Amino acid sequence: MVPTVALNGRADQIYRVGPEDLVAATRTIVAGPVSGYAKDVLKYSQPGPDGFPLEWIASGRIDQPKLVKGDAVSGPIPFSRTERSFFLPVDPEALVWERDFGDLSPTGQVVLFLSDGDPQQAPKALPSGRGEQDLIELVKGIVEIQAIRDPVQQRQAWLGSLTGAHSDEVRRVALRSLVHVGTSWSQMAPPLKVLLSEPGFSNNIKAFAFGFVAFYVTEGKWLKENSAATDLLCQAFSSQRQSSLEIQYLQSFKLILRYTAEEPLIESRQPLRRSIMKSLELRASLGVEDPTLGEEYKRIRVQYGNR
Repeated sequence: MVPTVALNGRADQIYRVGPEDLVAATRTIVAGPVSGYAKDVLKYSQPGPDGFPLEWIASGRIDQPKLVKGDAVSGPIPFSRTERSFFLPVDPEALVWERDFGDLSPTGQVVLFLSDGDPQQAPKALPSGRGEQDLIELVKGIVEIQAIRDPVQQRQAWLGSLTGAHSDEVRRVALRSLVHVGTSWSQMAPPLKVLLSEPGFSNNIKAFAFGFVAFYVTEGKWLKENSAATDLLCQAFSSQRQSSLEIQYLQSFKLILRYTAEEPLIESRQPLRRSIMKSLELRASLGVEDPTLGEEYKRIRVQYGNR
């Protein structure tokens, strides 16, 4: 999940929706190893022995479900889900964050979301893997923080997760959750600055955090602090020299530049454009070795430099 993807029309989903929403909306969640796995192929690439599956229904059950949230339920709990090959176009109904967890494995783990706690009702099933794909641990952490009743303490828990979490997926959840609970820019800015500036964090989360801030600037989330938020992005952009990350930052800057160029032109947005263009001009003046990056600078200068 990176800003380049966001500019292809899915920024609204990427920066607004995540597993935290499903967890909050679900009464009972259980997890466990997949048993009795079966794969019913719905569509092949071609008839005959040379064809490979394009779309199928994966099914199974959890024999001894472990409770993650809600009231305990007994097994076995059957489940099924439709899956598809990456050779097919992306399912427009599938949420971006769900696709990151891949397909069910016959020897893997699964998380079942039972909205009413009734195992007789078809649950929503999502695979759980390891590391960034460890959905079970991710959901446990979300449940723990969402259970905090005091709004101030819950917000502090999410803020702490931005820099103290064990995975980037937790940090993405924390960013979205902080916006959902109305966290001010003054509270979000310090951990965001650490996230964007410290070398210990991955390029993936840096790109996500950069795009996240750019997106919510255009949404007017921190309207009175839009300049401060944009300045933070400009500082982060100016302080790094990795072309792969730099080009992702440029794509996110485009979100704000498009926002400043929307008709009718709003004068209060123009300082944002000027700050970004100043940062880009300064960076370009130092020399750009990557030809793709150089072309991107030229396109942005032509499109937004003379307004």
